[in-house]
Amino acid sequence: MGLYGRRPSMIAELHVRMTQWLARRGIHYLFLLFSAALGVAVAVVSVWADGTTGADKERWALIAGVSAFGVVLITHFEKRLVEKAKKRAEERAIRAEADMTMLYSTTLRPLSDKVKALTALYATAAPLPSSVPSQTVFDLDQARKDILDQVLLGAIALTAPPVGPSFIPRARCSFYLYDATTGGFTLARSLPGYRTPRAVIDPVGAAHMKNEILAGGGKTFRIDGAQVTQSYLVPAGTGYKAVIAVPVIHGTREIGVLSLDAPSFSDFIDPHVTLMESLADILAASYALK
Repeated sequence: MGLYGRRPSMIAELHVRMTQWLARRGIHYLFLLFSAALGVAVAVVSVWADGTTGADKERWALIAGVSAFGVVLITHFEKRLVEKAKKRAEERAIRAEADMTMLYSTTLRPLSDKVKALTALYATAAPLPSSVPSQTVFDLDQARKDILDQVLLGAIALTAPPVGPSFIPRARCSFYLYDATTGGFTLARSLPGYRTPRAVIDPVGAAHMKNEILAGGGKTFRIDGAQVTQSYLVPAGTGYKAVIAVPVIHGTREIGVLSLDAPSFSDFIDPHVTLMESLADILAASYALK
């Protein structure tokens, strides 16, 4: 009963898949078949026409000419179809980028700003007591780590996601905590974990990160291959070229730097800057209650 009950749905699903396949590749293979048939016709006609004379030779030559013209015509039509498909793909990519820009600019960025402001207001109105139970401190730290992991994973997935066949993440996102007492930066977390950056930034690099990113209320630093082509953030031989590094600041407190690296400059587009700044605001909000 169950087998017979499933058969119509299986047939319908197979029909849908066949229809989708024909819609995607059917015309291509049809053109390929016609082109092959006409190509064979040209060869056969050439053999048959060999040795003929008069009207027969002219007739065979005409058939061969028409067949050859058909091959050229089919090749032209297939090329046009490929060009149209490429154009449609480019248009979809442009629309997707525009939609992403709109999403980041009108939704994610204002929302992250409001969350950051709300957290700051709450931290000011109801600060934690001077003596906080150890369990509460542990819970806050654990929640903060969970948020950090989500920020790092989200940055990777929304900018330079993994591609086949290995599906190994191409981007790397790291968060460095800033120590105002020493002026140094220490790696708090980096994903993916198989290619971690330097655990501690040396004084030269720390001065660069402090002056270029955290100073003056904070500003985003980007290596885009045009205006900036190299910096201390991406040493030679790491496999990364592009960088978006944003400050993580709560009020006047300089918390650290959120840095995203990618293998090529084309992996990052302008909306990714807005994305990283929004994620940095969320991360800053998580450090407000401390």
